[in-house]
Amino acid sequence: MMIAEVIRDASTEHEIYFFLTAYIEAVRFCDKLDCLPTHITGLPLAGIDDLRGRFRTLELGKASNELDEQAGVVIGEALAIFGAALDRLGSLDGEMRRPLRGIDAQAA
Repeated sequence: MMIAEVIRDASTEHEIYFFLTAYIEAVRFCDKLDCLPTHITGLPLAGIDDLRGRFRTLELGKASNELDEQAGVVIGEALAIFGAALDRLGSLDGEMRRPLRGIDAQAA
């Protein structure tokens, strides 16, 4: 699950989307069982709302009892990676909204 770890350590939104795109391209090339539908593996990613929608679709798929074991593994991996990206994007957004200490001191 190295890609999820790299995403968690990404320092910019651009890096996160770069790694997600690389993951999606790899899945498109390697997923011979077609476990992930085209609307999950389609490119380009259209921002955080698109990513949230894909994540929710994957959650619903994982919850389905009709999954075989291999599909469950692929979907679980995608959930972990997409979830890591959503978490990191959220934390980067929080970091950007937090005022810098030097600026606060000067304003006071």
